[in-house]
Amino acid sequence: MKKWILWTFVVLVVLGIAGFVAWRYWPVEKIDLEQYTPSEEFEPAWEALEVQSKTPEYDIEETVRAMNALEVAQCQSEDFMSYLEYVAKQDFTRVAPEVLEQKKKLFPILQRLYELQKEYEELDDVWMLMRSATSGASTFVTEVNPVGVIGSMLTGDATLSTVSVGSSMEKAQTAAFEEYEKQKELKRNLEREIESVRMSYIEYLEDYAPVYYKYMQEWDALCLKKDKAYIDLYGGRPMDAYNQTQEVLKDYPTNREALLLKGLSLIQMADATPPPSLENTAQLFTDSIDGVVEMGKPDERTELLLEAETTLDQYIKLYPSRSAPALVLKGLLYREEGEAAKAVSYFDQASMEYPRQAAALTDLLDSYKARTYLNKSAEGKYLLRLYRSTMEGFGIFSPNLLKANYYAQNGDTEKSKEEIFNHFYRRGNQGVYDCLLSDMQYCEENMYSSFKQILMEQSFLDVSVEPTMNWTLSDKDDEIKVTINNRSDIDLENVRIFLCLHYTDMYKDEYDVQKLPSVNIIKHHDKTEIGVVKLNYEDKKYNDITRIRAIAMTDDKICWIDNVDYKYMKAQETSRKTSGKPSSSTTSAKQQLLEDFNVDNGKLQSIIQEGMKVYGTVSDGNLWNDVKRDVKNLVTGKDKKLRIELPRILTLIDPVFSLYQLNDKDKAVRPSENYLSGSNIRLKFDYEPKQDETLPLYIYSDFANFKVTIKFEEGKPAVKKVELL
Repeated sequence: MKKWILWTFVVLVVLGIAGFVAWRYWPVEKIDLEQYTPSEEFEPAWEALEVQSKTPEYDIEETVRAMNALEVAQCQSEDFMSYLEYVAKQDFTRVAPEVLEQKKKLFPILQRLYELQKEYEELDDVWMLMRSATSGASTFVTEVNPVGVIGSMLTGDATLSTVSVGSSMEKAQTAAFEEYEKQKELKRNLEREIESVRMSYIEYLEDYAPVYYKYMQEWDALCLKKDKAYIDLYGGRPMDAYNQTQEVLKDYPTNREALLLKGLSLIQMADATPPPSLENTAQLFTDSIDGVVEMGKPDERTELLLEAETTLDQYIKLYPSRSAPALVLKGLLYREEGEAAKAVSYFDQASMEYPRQAAALTDLLDSYKARTYLNKSAEGKYLLRLYRSTMEGFGIFSPNLLKANYYAQNGDTEKSKEEIFNHFYRRGNQGVYDCLLSDMQYCEENMYSSFKQILMEQSFLDVSVEPTMNWTLSDKDDEIKVTINNRSDIDLENVRIFLCLHYTDMYKDEYDVQKLPSVNIIKHHDKTEIGVVKLNYEDKKYNDITRIRAIAMTDDKICWIDNVDYKYMKAQETSRKTSGKPSSSTTSAKQQLLEDFNVDNGKLQSIIQEGMKVYGTVSDGNLWNDVKRDVKNLVTGKDKKLRIELPRILTLIDPVFSLYQLNDKDKAVRPSENYLSGSNIRLKFDYEPKQDETLPLYIYSDFANFKVTIKFEEGKPAVKKVELL
């Protein structure tokens, strides 16, 4: 009896082990990708690919756009239905059929997963498996690289063999599937189902990767030519840029970017070509044999503008739903021809079209973002910025800023300010804030006077950050608290703040821009805590921050807000580089501001001499007088510190103040109080003047630097001399 029980137990164990081995190592049946009939939910998306994959001709940019868009959609969609709805709405008419055929092979896999999700409660989030697989298994929720899988498969050798595809792909995908199984603790039957999906997905990628690589090679070759045109424009070589676009248009006669770059390069060439003289103009008219006066050959400048107009008209005819950048260039073209009314009309039309065409215009942006190497050089950043400006309507392609510049040049400051507001309002409606720095820079460089007058008091607003504290009272180096100090005498209402941080290893003018929570009101003469920001730029911490700036926008104001240390650092650099002379960058745009207010550096010098007031008491050596003075100061709330009042008009030049020169670190003293009040700028220094002492007050700015000599005689201060350095 005992032997029978023992043998029965042994047999059961052996059968169990055999069953487990058979289950674990028996070849998993893959999903049949050939015999597939889409379900009701999958049919619209399937038909979008099915119908349009039969068109033999293709456009390489549309093909790359579709490849990247589908990867991004799979990576970012919240569920199956969101992804399917996205695919169903796409236009694949000019996408390579080979790509669409390969993408169709993904549908049986997705449909099987969708059926499993409906069948088993524990697989309710199985869509996250496909999101993670698409991102290269980096995470299940955030910080995914939309084309991580394909990217991981295409690294290394330029030749793509089946073996390298399989090994790279399995390395990228296994982690996603294994992590999902580990998190879900699946039953055996579900493990086999997931394994079946995994094997089918591997097979799909093995077929798709070579196709993806083939078209990306063609795209890269095209990008090399387009990039050269961008860089030629960056280097001020429009003729070379024109020749490069001609090379592109030979192979791709309807390429969107090439047509726009050609139009822009022709306009820049015309701008650099002087108009014909009166003698040359007269020669354009020649007498024919019949005695009829006819127009001769147009001058070179006219020919360039005519070719530019033909090119832009061709673009608008081909791409009416993406016409906004071409309309901007048409405006620039008519501006070159001296037809201001026509130019403004085209700028107006472009202003209306950019918000409507925003989605269509930025459809290639994901393809540019995938070229991460562009962010690793100044030239690459320029290229990306110029492309984005054409598609999003900022910088040189902003119709509103071009109008603002036109009005500023014609002395209409109010209309210029209005158009600057219109630009930022339009950009806000498009939901685009990432290139605010370019917008601000363009305004400062081209219409400083109009821009500055929007908020004259901007230099009396400061931004500061400090690390947050946790319960252990230690600094959290990846979080910062942001505060705005409003030293002006105006309130800012409905304020949107954009924090700009410059970190170590960044290019000089590069910043990481983060939108902060909106603030109801920032009161005058008050500090307002804006909120806490988590640093998320390339693992940078608080100690990596080297410069701090911010941009503030209200319903009727927009301005820079700088950190106090940044203001003084900039003043010190300007003073050192120019030996106390005004910065050369102020000669045109900034000096226009002074002209608009009918002042110049000499007049400012006189205003300081006549309007400056100094308050401060010094000891005369008489103990009784000192006691009386201290009692009086105690009653009035004043102290012995040096106080100065300056005329408010100095806000024009964004002044920075210091006792002694900033370069003299042992003596230089910044004001402990510096604020606007009525018609004055009020300063207080934590400095007690001495009898018969001579103090130099330095006023630094990008316009001019001044040295004010203050003398204390018989216990009373007096302004002795104001020097324009």
